[in-house]
Amino acid sequence: MDCFVGKKKSDQCEKGLRGLTEKVRLFQEEMKAMMHEREKEARAYEIDMMVFAFKEAEWKQERKKLKEELKRLRKAVEEKDERIRVMEDRSVGEKSEKNGEFFGTPSFLVEQMREERVWRDEAVDKWKKLYLAIKAELDDLILRTHRGDGLYRRAEEEMIEELKMEVRPRRDVLRS
Repeated sequence: MDCFVGKKKSDQCEKGLRGLTEKVRLFQEEMKAMMHEREKEARAYEIDMMVFAFKEAEWKQERKKLKEELKRLRKAVEEKDERIRVMEDRSVGEKSEKNGEFFGTPSFLVEQMREERVWRDEAVDKWKKLYLAIKAELDDLILRTHRGDGLYRRAEEEMIEELKMEVRPRRDVLRS
């Protein structure tokens, strides 16, 4: 304002101007450092999102394979059930009146087929449980990602708090 009134005042203005330019330079350096850090974070985030996309695609393929396997197992179980039913129907008509054994097919074959059916039913149940667990995990992960509760949400909040803590003491320096 009145910087050109006297030599003494112009020296004070120059000192004040130098101090302000130094503060501006320091703030610019801080901003460059913060921008550089944010760029690094953005690159890391992009890489992680690509990894997530690959994993998601892999999970979808696995899910599709599990569905196909489940269909195949169901079909096989239904075929075996049908065979057992046919064999049981035949054997009921061919029972011997003397000792109660089957003439056409031995009883151990029917028992073996029943055991195989039980084993296949257990396998189908296990595949169902695995499929449902993977589906639930994938759905949960997709929901968290869309809501923004993903892997980086907490890290970003912590970094913002750290930056706030660094900026507060410097504001006090500017006021004094």
